[in-house]
Amino acid sequence: MKNKACLLVGTGQELLRKGNLLLDAGARLKLISPPEMVALWPQHAQPAITWLATTFEPRHLDDVWLVVSTHSSHPLNLGIRQEAERRGIFVNVVDQPEFCSAIWPAMISRPPVCVAISTGGTGPVLSGWIRQKIEKQLPDNLGEMALWFARMRQRMTPNFSSLEQRSSFWKKLFSLGVLDRFLSGDPLGAEQMVQDAMQDHIKKMTVKKIESLPSDQS
Repeated sequence: MKNKACLLVGTGQELLRKGNLLLDAGARLKLISPPEMVALWPQHAQPAITWLATTFEPRHLDDVWLVVSTHSSHPLNLGIRQEAERRGIFVNVVDQPEFCSAIWPAMISRPPVCVAISTGGTGPVLSGWIRQKIEKQLPDNLGEMALWFARMRQRMTPNFSSLEQRSSFWKKLFSLGVLDRFLSGDPLGAEQMVQDAMQDHIKKMTVKKIESLPSDQS
């Protein structure tokens, strides 16, 4: 979404919430809404928001990648959908799935981890309920763990000669509970598990390399 233009049509807290999520993702917002809606966004977000008008016109879709509407008017949303479809632009209309070409899922965010729950547009309240159930099961430091794993993966990658080797290495460590150790508050212990496993991997690869050498026939 970085630097992509998104058109928001409507008003209310749901428009504000979705606009904030788009801004967090790096999008630029075009806003068709009462002027007072613009002031609801924090000052630091203002440069990424352009207020256009209070009435939708097809020209407002120029250079737009996604349209989000919270407007209750079926004729308006139908017009938006038809014009957006003609231009190949994604549309999400709140509580009117018949006009949607894109579903907005309920999301659990532990940056850089994101879990999305969708009911196919059949019930936003239901997807929100499911999100709450799943969110209770996910640790608060899940994002920290993902960043740690990314660093470990980058450090260890040069020691593998193939994707299969690397995948097998991490799958084994996962089964041994390396991520659980990190999430339980022992990052040093988790890193030691990685280091020990890597030393074992290097020893095995060295032995295999020696065994593959041709025997001395002299």
